[in-house]
Amino acid sequence: MEQCDSLKEVAENMPAFFCAASAESGRILMLNKAAADLFGDIETIGEAGEGNTLLVSAGEKIEGRFEYNSNIRGQWYWISHYPVTWIDGEMAEVFVGIDYRRLKNFYSLSEEEAFAEALRGPINAVDRLEKHVNGYKNGTLDSFSVCYLDVNGVNSVNSAFGELEGDLYINTVIEVIKSSIRKSDIFIHIGSDDFLMIFPKCSYAVVENILTTVVKKLDVLNLENGQDSDYSVSYGILEVNDKSLADVDIIMSTIRQRMKTMKEENVYSRFYNPPDKFTISPVI
Repeated sequence: MEQCDSLKEVAENMPAFFCAASAESGRILMLNKAAADLFGDIETIGEAGEGNTLLVSAGEKIEGRFEYNSNIRGQWYWISHYPVTWIDGEMAEVFVGIDYRRLKNFYSLSEEEAFAEALRGPINAVDRLEKHVNGYKNGTLDSFSVCYLDVNGVNSVNSAFGELEGDLYINTVIEVIKSSIRKSDIFIHIGSDDFLMIFPKCSYAVVENILTTVVKKLDVLNLENGQDSDYSVSYGILEVNDKSLADVDIIMSTIRQRMKTMKEENVYSRFYNPPDKFTISPVI
């Protein structure tokens, strides 16, 4: 009980909403005031997902920490999602959401900056996308394409060799992407191993060719390194060439789903077998 009271005190002082629920039943275990104000008097986590993308974004992942953007009640949040062992030993899921208005806006990368700087932390990728969407709507910007890219296998590398090696793994992929896109293209870190790219004045076909080049370059690295590396990516692309597509929610959900479909359909080898992160997650 003392642990629970201490956790409640910590949660109430967070600059974010805190929501914990049973992994099996979805029953709410704890809400701080910020979560209660946002979601109301809910009894299950499923009720929090009504009318927003919280649970849709969480998808089918059931292990390990992961992060994503979510539009809740018309405002964008940065969500960190943790499967954990609750106080009584019950398996639970914890959601911590920070209003993007509280986050510092990181800028996209220029010629002089190292692409690895994109890994400094979460940025408001949605704001950059909204600027392009609004520009296209009002006629100040031409059509453009957007890509959601996920670096495959990072969790496996982290589990086998540690996060430092995981960062080096991501940085290698980033350098390959850097060598394949234009200086005018926008490359933004969404979180974890996910990235958003905006390609001004580019068609779907052009961006597909760019990403195909990235994949081929990664294949060459894998061939050169033998079984010491398995670099690969999954991605989803959408060309915004009609005002019916000029909507951030439509764009994000479409490219994210296309990325997930590619990840499910493409078979890529994993040379590392990570432990079950759910069972060794921190006890709250």
